[in-house]
Amino acid sequence: MTEPPAPVAPRGRRGPRGLGRLCRVELLLFLREPAAVFFTLVFPMAMLLFLGVAYGTESDGGVRYIDEYVAQIVVTIAINLGVLGVAVNIAECRTSGVLRRYRLAPVPMWWFWFSQVAVGLLMFALAIGALLAVVAVAYGVVLASPAQFGLAVVTGLAFTFAAGVLLGSLDLPARSVQITGTGLFFVLFLGSGAAVPRDSFPGWLEKLTAVNPMTPVVDAAVDAYLGRSMVAELPWLALVLAGAGVLVLIARSKSTWEGNR
Repeated sequence: MTEPPAPVAPRGRRGPRGLGRLCRVELLLFLREPAAVFFTLVFPMAMLLFLGVAYGTESDGGVRYIDEYVAQIVVTIAINLGVLGVAVNIAECRTSGVLRRYRLAPVPMWWFWFSQVAVGLLMFALAIGALLAVVAVAYGVVLASPAQFGLAVVTGLAFTFAAGVLLGSLDLPARSVQITGTGLFFVLFLGSGAAVPRDSFPGWLEKLTAVNPMTPVVDAAVDAYLGRSMVAELPWLALVLAGAGVLVLIARSKSTWEGNR
């Protein structure tokens, strides 16, 4: 007996319009989470102003502390959105059964991934825009090499978002993903020099944290922001991008519409 033909999805659901609607829904869900909005938009600016008041005018070798910290906090926002924002949201969608409902719709898995990354990138752009606006008014924006700075930041975004997608795709309870993501955030944040300069670490710790994927990203972002050469970091940035690609491939093999938990 011949199998009946599979139902054909409406054109709007399969095309760019359907993908745009999915991104819009995910954006609205993100904006309904006060904690997510606070730690993405408000908290970085509050930290910047707090540390700026305390140390902003101090200089080391002619470089103000605030100028180095701007580049560091930009990378910190990328880490937060990737390994916490994206990962936790995917895990919660799996636990609550949202992904199971998406399975009934004629949409591929990558649509859901894309919506998570697109919303994260939009919030990142808003956070950085607001941050640089505050810096411009309070201290003045340096940003001597915008293209190189953008390259360093995009590399960091690629890795952290890939890590977030992989972590969220694992068959783990949302609580476990949140705990793991928080631990990963602090490893990438504290060990990269974004919180404390690595040259103040003990020798063994400085060598250990040199393998942190965010270390070359932070170093390159600071150098580009201040107008220094970042040629030495380029091979390491290439490795970080390659690592992001590997994480995506692993996430693709592990990702399912529903988990066992």
